[in-house]
Amino acid sequence: MKNKGIITLTLLLVVGVVLFSGCTDSGSSTEAGAESRSNLKVSDVEVVSEGYGMYKIKATIMPEKDYSYLEMVLIWYDDSGAVIDKNPLAWNINDVKSGQALKITGTGILTGDEAPAKVDILIFDSVFSGGGESGAIYKSSVTL
Repeated sequence: MKNKGIITLTLLLVVGVVLFSGCTDSGSSTEAGAESRSNLKVSDVEVVSEGYGMYKIKATIMPEKDYSYLEMVLIWYDDSGAVIDKNPLAWNINDVKSGQALKITGTGILTGDEAPAKVDILIFDSVFSGGGESGAIYKSSVTL
């Protein structure tokens, strides 16, 4: 129980630092919402449980155009399809160049006791876009 409190406090601290760090988006948002319309090639996606509700999401991203900002949002589902948690900022980066391969590792933290059965991985090109899926430039699901 103590670990969940520490993890939650750490996550809130990281989000607070990012909020006040002056992250801005000078590019335009792409309204795609599907892999086929994305300018990103995402491969080698792997979801690894690290215990205590922590997960690492690893992938390789190859952008086909320059981005001033990219971020990853995770939405976790149980075996009935109900949303059990959402990580609005699992990974992010500034100033991505076209053709530059990115080996990414995002962190997902589940605060409840439910076991995830599936995770949706969404990538956005604007800051804190996790409010809705429609602005995602990439989306895929991984069954656990």
